[in-house]
Amino acid sequence: MAKAKVIVDFSANRYSDLELKNTAETIGENLLHTPQFQGMTEIANNIRIQATDFGTWLIQMRDGNKQVTLSKNKSRVTLEELLGTAAVKVQDISNGDEKLILDAGFEVKRKPAPVGLLERPKNVTANAGPRRGSLEISWDVVPNAYLYEVQYTESPVTPDSKWVHTSNTKRKIVIDGLIRGKAYVIRVAAAGSDPGRVWSDEIISYVM
Repeated sequence: MAKAKVIVDFSANRYSDLELKNTAETIGENLLHTPQFQGMTEIANNIRIQATDFGTWLIQMRDGNKQVTLSKNKSRVTLEELLGTAAVKVQDISNGDEKLILDAGFEVKRKPAPVGLLERPKNVTANAGPRRGSLEISWDVVPNAYLYEVQYTESPVTPDSKWVHTSNTKRKIVIDGLIRGKAYVIRVAAAGSDPGRVWSDEIISYVM
């Protein structure tokens, strides 16, 4: 079986500022709590500290000035370098074990999807999003998926319900512009080479 390869690209072409901060926080926590990576405690803590620093600059960017932007960019470069170093170590320690790489919070270079339907996403959850009227949807990684499709509609579902469709390459997505106090039905499907989709069990979540 071919070994999985850790993606070591953390540039702005791949991650927005907010996505990088969230990814770094996840990686820092996962490295600390995954026994196989106990030797990476120092770099895990450095990632967490740098992610906090980067997040502080992101908050200050709301007021925005040139010096803040320069400091934010400098903090991002440092965070990217830490994540890149950690990615190389995870590749070595995992010996290409895809599950272990994903457990650490890193992404892997995707192999071509096999012919046939991909399995349904499991453990779909919805939590309050970062803004009012938003939900953060997450689910388990589906092997060989290159894209995830998300559909949602107001609850209860009727024959006249109109499903809103969106997609993401990662295993979570934030949906904005929802009506506060309403309940929404949500489902997720993994996309591969086969045009068919196997949808997850539907969940219902209220928007705060």
